[in-house]
Amino acid sequence: MNAVTDGPYIFYQGNRILVKSIATRSGKPQPQTAYFTPQQKAAITVNCTFPGHPGWNFSIPLKEALHPEPAVFPEAARIFAISDIEGNFEAFRHLLLAGGVIDEQYNWTFGPGHLVMNGDCFDRGEHVTECLWLLYGLEEKARQQGGYVHFILGNHEIMNMTHDLRYVHEKYLVSARLLRKDYGLFYTPDTELGRWLATKNIMEKIGPVLFVHGGVSAAVNALPYSLAELNGLCRPWYFMPPLAAPAQLAVLYDLLFSSDAPFWYRGYAMGGATLQQVAATLEKFDVRHIVIGHTTVEQATAFFEGKVIDIDTPHAFGMSEGVLIKQGKIWRVGKEGRGKRMV
Repeated sequence: MNAVTDGPYIFYQGNRILVKSIATRSGKPQPQTAYFTPQQKAAITVNCTFPGHPGWNFSIPLKEALHPEPAVFPEAARIFAISDIEGNFEAFRHLLLAGGVIDEQYNWTFGPGHLVMNGDCFDRGEHVTECLWLLYGLEEKARQQGGYVHFILGNHEIMNMTHDLRYVHEKYLVSARLLRKDYGLFYTPDTELGRWLATKNIMEKIGPVLFVHGGVSAAVNALPYSLAELNGLCRPWYFMPPLAAPAQLAVLYDLLFSSDAPFWYRGYAMGGATLQQVAATLEKFDVRHIVIGHTTVEQATAFFEGKVIDIDTPHAFGMSEGVLIKQGKIWRVGKEGRGKRMV
């Protein structure tokens, strides 16, 4: 296939900033590169375009600085959570509109509410880059209104950051060839998106709700670490392929690369976990609910007496749902808006 549009990708090379993208001219994809100095960074604008849907286009500025996210937040007025978008920008946009998070011009309309992307923006779909930049841009818009955007890393984020490209859409491999850049370099510490991803957590707590992409295994339950400590252990290794991790760091391996890892674990939705295990997690992190993705369900589904909520719905097949959490209650939200209360 041919890449139609892609990017921008922002690379830091010594005293230069390279902004690489692919545009369509005369029906053909054309790579382009713009050069800036670090002093010109504030002049860089990220432009995401959709030739088939010009009404979806958006532009955002780069952030002045990036900082690691906290792991624990106070209870929010309301939370809208979605997961496993996997490059499906249309579904992402529709859900944000249906949830009242944005308007058609991507203005933040959720006030002091919090948006949670519970992992897996990457792979399978054709608009991964645009989904990432939209989240990136919404962060500042939310803060200006007293809200917040959370991006919990899933297994597909970590896979792309550690050069595991098994599920990358062909479009991005074509883009890499056109841009004369190894795709494995698109999300490294030498890129804006790579640096931004490195600020994200694998688990976060917002009031009485824990957000984690896969789940909390018994092995992770048994570790004597707080939520902040667990995230702190993992962050320095986000870009480290599994075989490169020092063998003596068994805790690190379990946290990042085994089936017990918070973004690989499937015990909640596929069997293996017990109510006692879930109760131990709730007690360990002092929460009432755990919201996960990773394991696909036809609609947002509650497990373990409503304690675990799985929101990985099949967006690519038009079965998109998120959840609205407000005043201790949880509702399904589809493309038509709020639906049935779950808990």
